[in-house]
Amino acid sequence: MVKPGPNEAEPLFCGASLRGIHMDWFHCNKCFTRRGASFAVTSCGHICCESCITSKQCSVCGSDCRYLPITDKMKPQEKVFFKDPVKLMESRLAHILQIALFQQKQMERIAMHLKHKSVELERRLKEVTEQGDRQLSELERENGVLKKQLLELKRENAKLKKPLSQRRVSPGQLQTDG
Repeated sequence: MVKPGPNEAEPLFCGASLRGIHMDWFHCNKCFTRRGASFAVTSCGHICCESCITSKQCSVCGSDCRYLPITDKMKPQEKVFFKDPVKLMESRLAHILQIALFQQKQMERIAMHLKHKSVELERRLKEVTEQGDRQLSELERENGVLKKQLLELKRENAKLKKPLSQRRVSPGQLQTDG
């Protein structure tokens, strides 16, 4: 293995543990050692101990590759391959739960808003409907009164159109100009 330079981190693994996490699966894919050596992961996906690393070829499959020392300085997207899957899932599920709860609260807020708005609109609709019903009743009453007045005026008009001789006026009702 190429030893880490001054800016590179010290190995993460001495044996099969990562910061106290025991990993039964962790081993050199060439000599199967599990302890006491620094390890690196190849760009082709193999884990090799310090003694099995060759310069630019994978000591397991022989393909050209690069070696990434397994250290604390690895990027999070690289370290994730060495984490306990159960703890990783628990962590992700906890994060997903936070997201779900946040979104649920938002949905509850909009649902409550829409419910209040619906109640207010129903109240306003009832108010406007009752007002419209009152106005309609008043207009119907006025219409009835106006129809009666119109009928009375038509009768009076017809009466006035009759010649005086047809009106059957009794002599006592006639007045003479004096």
